[in-house]
Amino acid sequence: MNILIPDSWLREFLITKANPKQIKEYLSLCGPSVERIHKESGEPIYDIEITTNRPDAMSVVGVAREAAAILPRFGIPAKLLHDPYAQSVRPLGAKIINKTLTIKTDPILNPRWTSMVFENVTIKPSPDWLKKKLEATGMRSINNIIDITNYLMRAYGQPAHAFDFDAISDKANHATMILRASKKGERLITLDGKSHTLPGEDIVIQDEKGRLIDLCGVMGAQNSAIKSTTKTVILFLQTYDPTHIRKTMMHLSHRTEAGGLFEKGTDPELVLPAFAKGTELMTELAGGQVASKLYDIYPKPYKPYSVSVSRSKSDAYIGKHLADKEIIDILKPLGFQTNVIKDNITVTVPSFRRDVTIDVDIIEELARIYGYHAITPTLPDSAPPVTMPDPQLNWEEEIKVRLRDWGYTETYTYSMISEELMDIFGLDKTKAYKIANPLSNEWVYMRPTLQPSVFQVIKENLNTTQKHKLFELSMIYEWSPETLPKETPILVVAWSGNHFLEAKGLAESLYAHFGIPFPNPDPKQPLEWKNPNARLSLGTYGSIGLLRDDLQHALGIAVPITILDLNIAKMVAHAHPQQIYIPIPKYPASYEDLAFVLPPQTSVGPILTALKSAHPLVSDVELLDSYENTRTFHITYQDPTKNLTQTDIQPIRSILIELAAERFNATLKNI
Repeated sequence: MNILIPDSWLREFLITKANPKQIKEYLSLCGPSVERIHKESGEPIYDIEITTNRPDAMSVVGVAREAAAILPRFGIPAKLLHDPYAQSVRPLGAKIINKTLTIKTDPILNPRWTSMVFENVTIKPSPDWLKKKLEATGMRSINNIIDITNYLMRAYGQPAHAFDFDAISDKANHATMILRASKKGERLITLDGKSHTLPGEDIVIQDEKGRLIDLCGVMGAQNSAIKSTTKTVILFLQTYDPTHIRKTMMHLSHRTEAGGLFEKGTDPELVLPAFAKGTELMTELAGGQVASKLYDIYPKPYKPYSVSVSRSKSDAYIGKHLADKEIIDILKPLGFQTNVIKDNITVTVPSFRRDVTIDVDIIEELARIYGYHAITPTLPDSAPPVTMPDPQLNWEEEIKVRLRDWGYTETYTYSMISEELMDIFGLDKTKAYKIANPLSNEWVYMRPTLQPSVFQVIKENLNTTQKHKLFELSMIYEWSPETLPKETPILVVAWSGNHFLEAKGLAESLYAHFGIPFPNPDPKQPLEWKNPNARLSLGTYGSIGLLRDDLQHALGIAVPITILDLNIAKMVAHAHPQQIYIPIPKYPASYEDLAFVLPPQTSVGPILTALKSAHPLVSDVELLDSYENTRTFHITYQDPTKNLTQTDIQPIRSILIELAAERFNATLKNI
């Protein structure tokens, strides 16, 4: 996740003389990566990447805390200002209560709920200082109330929400808010005007009338939105169960920045300090008067826990022995209470760093702040571990390289296909894995075959060119009723147009590469290459064919498609990669061309194989020419021990002619 932070806003929480370039360089070396600095109206803006495990750093104060810990490591003094965890929060809530709330919540879905009502609020544009802050961080200024909630989210990493009290009140000066899990099929319209049908188990808030007024953690509902006429506002800060928030966003394909924070887990201990700042801003910027007590429902407050690591393990992992004081100086600015006793380092984990749970997490904090760049590289004192490469991956890489070099274009497609494609290809949906929360109706089933994905690529690119030679080598997901799906690597090569013979030649080359004999078709059952229903079986490994007319029509493809489909897993299992070395012959070869008249539709492949294996001195046979029913074969004779004469070749020629006549009804053509 990337966030934008203006330099001036960062320095509201950080005292340092470091310039923006130094902050960028040193933060990137030891903490959040500052990808670039750009300027707006002369103001340096940091574009910072925050890793998923650090929601505490996804805010201005979070980045300031990291900078305060890192900059002194490079000799630049720095101090964190206005630490929300170090500030005492004065009592909040009105002395004279004009408004009341009835709140029902679920401590599992909602670990902490904090809300308060403000009356006599004036909705107006925010002051320039607030507009500039938000716009510099990529947020659009809307009005003073909404901008206050966005300020709290960006400054503290704590999302906030504001409700129009009068829009949800069930009686004068009172409103009911019930937080619960949604029921399947419930609907609401969010602030952006989008209507959502909920899948169920989403965190929602309803009012007394049963209306859904908030899709919690994602976006508020339109029926409780702040309007220009709003006079009474409920300010609401909270934490949620991260799993529910993520599932909701995935189900609805609706992501928000607030949801991105909640799904990673926000700190319940930060809610009240952020709320105190929100109360200050509501009073200052909107003229709001506190009209209710503070509703703070927090049944299970955070209990600090400790994590320990041995010094010997820390030294071994880091490759450096750190002094006790240095360890404390590194960990204390990050918020860890640290004790170093003999061979043990123990830290008390603050509420905002619950990503630290095991000993190596402490080692990681020590190493990154000390600086990986500062660790002296040393060679290991033992042999490096030996890893055996996966033979299947080596084969796959080799196939991809060969196909690329032979002029084919590799394509990558999603592992999921649509329900429509499942129906078009007649695939059994009860024997396929359906995704519970598909992001699109194009990605619903884990594909049980690779062909639909490749055909879609050809279809989508036919408007660019009519000539395609594509291949994909990827996994299919075969149904298994009791275990996880069986992932099988499959190779599909596809040509636009009728390229049956080229497909067969490619298959022969791949078989030869694997050292597997190529299965020749039965010469008594000739195959019509132009028949779209024809299939050339390649044994147990795959087949060659044309896309059937009905599938071609259903897919909306205007040209024939040739397909080579191979099961790479089976081919790897039966591969014979060892090659036999044959030295270069000392004596030259002799050549001869024989023309045979063949019966119609006679396959040439079996003839080539038969002629080549007819005699040990026949080293090669190639098809030289083809005219009507005549096939001319180029015969190579070679003896590794001597030069061949016509006397030597004549009996071999007779064997070839007799074999062709006997097995293929071929007659030698007199020229």
